[in-house]
Amino acid sequence: MATATQQLYSPNRWEDEAVAYEARIGQIEIEPEPETPVEFTFEGGSEAGSAETEEHDEPNLSQFAPPKVLTSFLDNTDKTLVLVVQKALANIIEQVDAEKQQAEEAAAAAIVAAQQAEDARKAEAEAEALQGKGKAPAVDREDDGSIISIPRIEINGEAADAPAQRGTRPNRPPKRSRFGFRRIFHHIVEKGETRGESSTHGASQHHHHHHHHQQYQYTQYGWETPSSDTPTTTAATGPASIGQLFSKHIRPSTATDSVGEATEPTVECVSCLEDIRPKDAIKTVCHYYCKECFERLIAVTLETEAQWPPKCCLNPISYRVISKNLSRDLLTQYRQKDEEYKIPVQNRIYCSEPDCGEWIRKVNKARKTARCSKGHEMCVMCRQPPHAELDACPQDNDRHLTDQLAEEEGWRRCIRCNILVEHREACQHMTCRCGAEFCYVCGAAWPTCSCNMEQLNEIKQRAAARRQEREEREAADNEWLQKALQLIEELEREERRKADEVRAIEAAERARREEARLIELEAKFEELRISLTELDDLQRTMLSSVHDSEILACEARAVEARQELAIKQGTERAALRASTAAEIARCELEWENDYQTRAVWEKQLEQEYATALHMFWADKVGGHQRIDLAMRAYMRKNDERMEAWHKWRDDEREKFRFVAKDELEIREELLDAARQRHEEVLAARETDLMRRYMAERKWFDLVVAERARLLTEMEVAEREAGKEEILGSLEEKETGVIPLEGWSDEMLYVEMC
Repeated sequence: MATATQQLYSPNRWEDEAVAYEARIGQIEIEPEPETPVEFTFEGGSEAGSAETEEHDEPNLSQFAPPKVLTSFLDNTDKTLVLVVQKALANIIEQVDAEKQQAEEAAAAAIVAAQQAEDARKAEAEAEALQGKGKAPAVDREDDGSIISIPRIEINGEAADAPAQRGTRPNRPPKRSRFGFRRIFHHIVEKGETRGESSTHGASQHHHHHHHHQQYQYTQYGWETPSSDTPTTTAATGPASIGQLFSKHIRPSTATDSVGEATEPTVECVSCLEDIRPKDAIKTVCHYYCKECFERLIAVTLETEAQWPPKCCLNPISYRVISKNLSRDLLTQYRQKDEEYKIPVQNRIYCSEPDCGEWIRKVNKARKTARCSKGHEMCVMCRQPPHAELDACPQDNDRHLTDQLAEEEGWRRCIRCNILVEHREACQHMTCRCGAEFCYVCGAAWPTCSCNMEQLNEIKQRAAARRQEREEREAADNEWLQKALQLIEELEREERRKADEVRAIEAAERARREEARLIELEAKFEELRISLTELDDLQRTMLSSVHDSEILACEARAVEARQELAIKQGTERAALRASTAAEIARCELEWENDYQTRAVWEKQLEQEYATALHMFWADKVGGHQRIDLAMRAYMRKNDERMEAWHKWRDDEREKFRFVAKDELEIREELLDAARQRHEEVLAARETDLMRRYMAERKWFDLVVAERARLLTEMEVAEREAGKEEILGSLEEKETGVIPLEGWSDEMLYVEMC
């Protein structure tokens, strides 16, 4: 029993059977499909497989050759059509090759770009790694990679020649200034040459020239300005040499005392060129400033709006740097100017007083007036002193138009808030929303006048008369304008009619002159189009016939392969079920034999035990009872052991059946997987076949479209150049070649057989 179960659970057995089954399935592979020869005399056919091909992706024409039917002709095909067909096929082949070459070049360019990006990334990573170790790329090389020569200098009191040959360089100082390379080019200027700098830099030119005439000495700390008792250079006169300047600015300058001991490093103010401590320097985007020069730079910027905002080398200085390094008064002025300059110039309002001119922040938009902090009030319309409360500004055009309309309509202004009031009904006593009471007739405060309703009605009647007069005047103007526009339109219409008649006469004359030639030309090319359409239909039918025959052959081979696989798998399934049933029957027989053996063996043990009990208890008192009790206990134990065996047998039977069923299912899955792989192979081959058909149909469609285009181009060329020129070129049959002129970019010569 254990042996049968172990065989069912053995993993090596499954692997061996799977490998063997794969080998058997591999023998059912479909043979390669032979190419069906093209029969040019075949007629009929259908567009078989067109629905299937639409489900596949667009094929790449460069991977498939054009169908052979594109070069098939009838015996009586016109030579012009033969020429057009050959030219069209050559054009499409050239186009496909060009697209393929373009794609290859694009792929190569993408690979090169990716490689360059990877190289740049590696170089950047190496530079960052060197910078993290305290190193930096060399800055003392020229464009061609050579080392900049340094004149003869003194090292530790002895004259020595600086390195000037390619591949050698002076010892690099232990540390470099972050902006040293930029500072070098601020120093490399000729005598008398000016340079661009900040607005406060010009005041320190004398110190700048003095700084250029300093001499330098190379020490253990780098290139330094020598002290009074240190030997100086012997070959450098006038401005410092380029090598010395490079060496000085590669590392921040370090002051030395009389005994040569190094002190705290310093940086240079870009304005006054004084050396200052880094903690006392003000760092902008690109340079350092001392406190005084920085405040002077900001102060000059505040005086002229053209220099706003404050900049260093055209780079704006951040507000954070400015707010941290300005005095309170200067910072207040900066904030005021910043608020002022943020407003466009045309929208700012300055005080009109000659001795004031202060920028006014707040404007009373209701009254259209503004007041500065010194109490000067002005009109925002004319920028002059304010007008009387009820007077309008002369430059307030809106107010003038409103007053004119109010006068025509008979409106009144409130005597208190100056708002316009219109009378609707009731008497002349008016009450404004501000509470003011006045007479609508004379405008006096109520009740201080003796106006009556007749006067009110007279005012309203005059206003109505003026309104009616204005409306009649506007209506008359509109009527006159409409008549003028109508007259202009009639004149233009008459001119267009005459011009159309002239053009019609000219067109008819041209049509009569061209009618004969166009009729003949249209007849000729209509015949060519009909012939070309017949040729296209014939070739399309031939292509469909070839495709149909190949599809039928492929389907027949696929059906045959499926049937063969189904027969083999059916045989294997039957054998598998039979072997499983035989294995189960064998195990049942073994269990039954084991049961019979156990039953006989237990019966024999009971008999032997009973004999032993009789021999021991036969001559004793109560022996039969003891024998009966002992036998019953012994038989119960045997029954318990038999029940345990029955339970074990049932469990083993269930396990065996489960394992057998699992094995059967696994083998079924293997068969299904093999069948699925077989179907995938068939589907892949069908897909490849459909892709080839799609490519051939696309080739055919492109060539047919190119034929139509070439024929149309040929017709257009003949329309333009004249029929005689085209016919003259086509009549050169004795030379054996036919030149096709007037085509896109070349002249194609096709030798006629």
